[in-house]
Amino acid sequence: MKSDIEKAVNQNLNEAVELLKDLISIPSIRGNEIKVAKYLYERIKDLADSTELIPITDEIMKDPDYSFKLENFHYSDSANLRVRLDGVGEGKSLAFNTHMDVVPPSEGQKDAFSPFIKENKVFGRGANDCKGQIAILWLLLKSLKTLKLKPAGDIIIDFVIEEENGGNGTLKVVRDGLNVDAAIVLEPTELQVVHLVRGAVWFTVKTEGKAGHSGSPETTVSALKEAIKAMDKIEKVREELLKVSKNKLDEIKDHPNPMPCTFGMLHSGNWPAATPNEAVLKGVFGFLPPFHREDVQRKLSESVVNKRAKIYFDMLNNDPSFVEKSHPLVITMLESAREAGIKSKAEFMNASCDAWRYSVQLKIPTIVFGGGSISTAHSKEENIPIEDIKKGAIALINFIYKWSGLK
Repeated sequence: MKSDIEKAVNQNLNEAVELLKDLISIPSIRGNEIKVAKYLYERIKDLADSTELIPITDEIMKDPDYSFKLENFHYSDSANLRVRLDGVGEGKSLAFNTHMDVVPPSEGQKDAFSPFIKENKVFGRGANDCKGQIAILWLLLKSLKTLKLKPAGDIIIDFVIEEENGGNGTLKVVRDGLNVDAAIVLEPTELQVVHLVRGAVWFTVKTEGKAGHSGSPETTVSALKEAIKAMDKIEKVREELLKVSKNKLDEIKDHPNPMPCTFGMLHSGNWPAATPNEAVLKGVFGFLPPFHREDVQRKLSESVVNKRAKIYFDMLNNDPSFVEKSHPLVITMLESAREAGIKSKAEFMNASCDAWRYSVQLKIPTIVFGGGSISTAHSKEENIPIEDIKKGAIALINFIYKWSGLK
């Protein structure tokens, strides 16, 4: 079986690379994913038992877990793509998920949507985050078709919209309901099996001062200084939570910064010699178990809010995702990766993704796995090694064989 799987994957690898290049050439920034969904529909419909475009409508924006609202934004033509392989036996079921949306081109990234191959790597926006993962799943489906093999348990693959701004596509999956034995979310992990994923709460702090001339410091209050005070308070909350998480999780004890707090934007004032009346600070607070997003929101509010400062959580709010290293899902995936020639171990992912929607909201054991490195994602050097596409597909077919069975 092992040699047959590798032979089928090698046979279809070049076509998977060409598919990836086609995907990269479609600029599927938020609101523009439908062309990818329709393209994939045509490329997958003969490889699966069912392939369906699942429309996303404005109704999703009423959901309390909807992320990153934009003024005048509407879902006029948007859809997830669901692919299904019907099980032919009594094997365990499985869900895969990855996303079709990409972030905008990076500063200095020329021709972000014109893919090219260099040093046996495919470059371009979305190459590993996450169109390379789409290519891995397509290669999996194509190779199973080549081998004339069917899974013993049901397999569902969801290609979703809007992961980058909080996971609204996967929220649709959650609200529609899903009952499977395990889930694998594909993101760039360098083919490492990730069992612990950091959570993230995006925040906006608005501070109020008392504007005035620099020559009257006794009657003025700088909203900018108030924002800086808020930054200090947020850092203290991070230190408090990190201490608890380090005592609970062996995986992060030696990590240099497993719970980063990023202050990304600060806007205030219009003149150097005048204290500003308002300031707006925006950032993202990373966190880990045992804490949940509600815990973080509450602690930040308790620390920051006063008569001159308010804090809001109206963008992205993701819980961590966690499954024990000893879980059969983790052990089976590690074995499957090693048999594909991957030196993999159970890892921690210092970024947030849609995995928590499966593990927390649907209570489905979930891991993250995929080709390419997150270190190049969202950068002008974004790429995925072609070897990762090949080995990723082999590892996942191995996993299906062990987890569900192939007939």
